[in-house]
Amino acid sequence: MTYEIRLASKPEDWSAIALLINEYVTWLRTRYQADQWFITEVLDKQSLSNELEHLSTVYGAPNGKAFIALDGTEIRGCGAYRAFKDRSCEMKRVLVPSHYQGQGIGRALCNTLIASARDEGFETMKLDTGKVMTEALSLYTALGFSACEPYYEYPERLMPYFVFMQLPLTADPSPSRASRSTGVV
Repeated sequence: MTYEIRLASKPEDWSAIALLINEYVTWLRTRYQADQWFITEVLDKQSLSNELEHLSTVYGAPNGKAFIALDGTEIRGCGAYRAFKDRSCEMKRVLVPSHYQGQGIGRALCNTLIASARDEGFETMKLDTGKVMTEALSLYTALGFSACEPYYEYPERLMPYFVFMQLPLTADPSPSRASRSTGVV
């Protein structure tokens, strides 16, 4: 299988990312049916509906970058990061539809995001994810992320469900952790 990872820049790229985010929300609601209250509160706190209306502003230059994984014209995944004022950035919306998972696309997107943020001079990349997101936690740990103090405040009753992680970007990357995945993979 071959696919290309490229910077999101066209209106159709942002539309495709929005579709993937909506597909992800549907997947979350199906997988965690018993915790609908949690999913709703998190997405409301993150202002997801507003984010979807302004993806190119939230994740486009100068606020961040977003990348899409494509096989021809078919979107296989996406990922983004957004800048913080302290020379750190936050990895967001790394999404690969379930029928494309297990092919290394998520890892390649993460490596692309890490390399891009490093090239832009960010010192640290942060992220948060749910404690039940075991696949994501395994990937982030394998990429070198480690637990850190919360950098974002969710309502108190939600905080126990989150894991906050960070990756220093100033050290020389290990070839196994930060291969550059821009181009055909």
